[in-house]
Amino acid sequence: MDFEIELQNIQFDEYDEADMEALYDFIDRLEELPNKREAIPAIFSFIEKFNDKELGSPGPLVHFIEEEDDYHDYLKESLSRKCTGLTVWMVNRILNSLPEEGKNEWLISLELASKCEYADEIAKGEAQRYLEFHRGEI
Repeated sequence: MDFEIELQNIQFDEYDEADMEALYDFIDRLEELPNKREAIPAIFSFIEKFNDKELGSPGPLVHFIEEEDDYHDYLKESLSRKCTGLTVWMVNRILNSLPEEGKNEWLISLELASKCEYADEIAKGEAQRYLEFHRGEI
C-alpha cells in the first residue's frame, strides 16, 4: 500500500471535514499490514498539509498513531516542520501522562511550536496555552 497515495484520496466536504468513513477505512486496511507503523510519516505529512481541515477529535489518524509509543520522534519532526492544532494537542496528551520530571523535553517542543513560523495562529495559540498550563502559569 502506498500510504501517501491512499491519504491523497481522502475527500473533504463543503465544511472542510474529512470523509471520516474513508479515514476509518484507511486505518482498517492499514491494521492488516505487517508494516503498518511505516505509515506514520505519511500520516503526519497529511495532518500538516490539511492543518486547516477537520480530521477528527482526535480522530482515527491520531488514535492509530498513539497505539504504540514509537511515534514521538516523528511527532517532534512534524512539529519542527509545521505544527498544527492536532499535533500540538498530541503533545498535550503526552504531557498529561508524564510525571513532572519527564516533561521538560516536551515543554521545549511546545515552546518552539508556539513560535513556529509555518504554523497558523490557532496552532501557535494552542501551543502557548498548553505550555502555560503545564508550567502551572494558568
